[in-house]
Amino acid sequence: MTYQPKIIRCRLNMACKTIPEIRERYAGQGLTYRDFENIQRANEQFDGLILPLTLWEYDDYSAYHLFTWDTADDERMMMALYYSEQTHPYPRYKDALDAFKAAWAAGEYDSGGCVIVFDPRDVEEIEVISEEVKPEQAAPPSPPAPRKQGKKKKKGRKRK
Repeated sequence: MTYQPKIIRCRLNMACKTIPEIRERYAGQGLTYRDFENIQRANEQFDGLILPLTLWEYDDYSAYHLFTWDTADDERMMMALYYSEQTHPYPRYKDALDAFKAAWAAGEYDSGGCVIVFDPRDVEEIEVISEEVKPEQAAPPSPPAPRKQGKKKKKGRKRK
């Protein structure tokens, strides 16, 4: 059995954050004013979406991770991810919305291994879809069974 995170249906509450509030939340990360604007735009796209999100043991359940979304929300997710992409340290679609949309439409967009996470303050849990599953702890190996001691043959010289 392998580890499976908890999956929860959630509503995102992310709009109405001002640039100063966003700046305070991301203080010390080297972001520019334009980055804060893109975060604000992404937040507006994410706001109100109802999505399955996951909670993972590896980060001590400190953030909700994007799991998937309904096809009906695809346009909003595309724009939210585009604006999020603008603040990435190595963006592949910096100020290239048409190229991003083309890659998205062709099914070629890849987040490059980046995980989209949401702060618990921005998430309203609606229902648990599935509980976390942890592999059972393996029982410690039992010590080897003692070897039966047979009679030892004496090695020696044969006498003539």
